[in-house]
Amino acid sequence: MTIHRHPAPGAAALSALAAATALGALGGALWLQRQGFAPCPLCILQRMAYLGVLGFALSALSVLRAGSTLAARLSQGLAALSALVGLGFAVRHIWLVLHPGQLCGLDPLAAVINHWSVTQWMPWMFRADGLCADTPAVFGLALPFWSAAGFAAIFIVLLAAMRRGSRP
Repeated sequence: MTIHRHPAPGAAALSALAAATALGALGGALWLQRQGFAPCPLCILQRMAYLGVLGFALSALSVLRAGSTLAARLSQGLAALSALVGLGFAVRHIWLVLHPGQLCGLDPLAAVINHWSVTQWMPWMFRADGLCADTPAVFGLALPFWSAAGFAAIFIVLLAAMRRGSRP
């Protein structure tokens, strides 16, 4: 049974903001890749988490337009879960950047990722060829710090969207 009621106006705007942030992060990652920075396995896993956020946030927007706040909250919750998973990968990546003697690069994880079907279909997006400690700095901070900030911001925005969407 689906509960239909008119959602709070801010829930859709916050879901759109989460989707736009994820899309911007993915665009920035692809732009840096074009500049010669090969993504590492943890970069690829963060990209997948951003794609999860993007897909679920767009799904929330779609069902909000249809008037289903319950389905929207579920989609927003899954987007928030994707953001938490991505934050975990980003935190691990930060740890590797701060401890450069540790390995991540072309390890068994990269071999597994590079043999996934999705990697074969879109190698320009999902092929892991870089080293985790070799990340570009953007405005003085290594990229995983920015990614972690993006995931944290998305998570907070989605929590606010779920809260606004639950008000009568």
